[in-house]
Amino acid sequence: MISISSIRTYMYCPLKLYLQTEMDEEKKSELLLNKTMKELRIDLQDLFQRNLRRLKKDMEIAEIEEHLSKNIEEYIKNSMAILENSDLEYDIKINEEIKDEYQPKNVEIANISTIDKLNDLASEIRNETYFNMKILALKSQKAMQLNGKDGNQIVELFFPTSMYSYLIKDHQLEIIGSCDKIEIVEGKYFPINVKNSNPPLKGVWDSDAIELVANALLIEQEFDTEVFVGFIDYLKIGDRRPVVMDANLRKGLFKVLNEVKDIINEKIAPNVNINIQKCSKCDYKEICFLSDNPS
Repeated sequence: MISISSIRTYMYCPLKLYLQTEMDEEKKSELLLNKTMKELRIDLQDLFQRNLRRLKKDMEIAEIEEHLSKNIEEYIKNSMAILENSDLEYDIKINEEIKDEYQPKNVEIANISTIDKLNDLASEIRNETYFNMKILALKSQKAMQLNGKDGNQIVELFFPTSMYSYLIKDHQLEIIGSCDKIEIVEGKYFPINVKNSNPPLKGVWDSDAIELVANALLIEQEFDTEVFVGFIDYLKIGDRRPVVMDANLRKGLFKVLNEVKDIINEKIAPNVNINIQKCSKCDYKEICFLSDNPS
């Protein structure tokens, strides 16, 4: 089975996927952290939904923001405290064969301070959450005024019936994964992926589209339906962008799946071109042989 997380890693960098498959299984703490942070973001959206139900149509914007913010700070603090007290570690260990082959000379694998990393993440989450809260406050005030209804009557305008982190397997395609959110509107299913990355000026990143179409295929198989469109929620700018599940996008996914299988199953190291922006942010930059060839 090919996981959607493997597809996501491949789309970031095929060599990163190759190195990741050789990583000590007991030391994948960074992957666990990323998963936990994504779940926190989804939980905060649920909290917004509950708070929205308490709004009244005659509230001023400051009062709306106050209600939408209820329990947000406490939830972030408690969640980060749990992570701080967990056994997460952020040093990456690679098996000796891969380490010897790819680690540049005189370079130590970096250890990342757990507290510093969590503090940075908490600050990022707070800024992102309060930005999205202010957008939701303006939208909900306008919706209540136009419809003459309270928050509990307009909540589905912003939060349709949804399933979260729904795990699906497709044995025929050999794919397994969970979609961040599946919204159900008038019997139709819409996959939603939540991203904290900076979006392109228009549309979505190719990697996000490929991941989303993989979710769409799993949904089609699981619920015996057709998925024509999905969405990427770019939380940093509070924007939802559509992705049409056309034939070209589906063909692109199958090409990626074949290449991912070669890396994972056949242990074939891919040829990649260096990307300074991506490489500088990669968890594996200290052991990747591209570090020896920055030009």
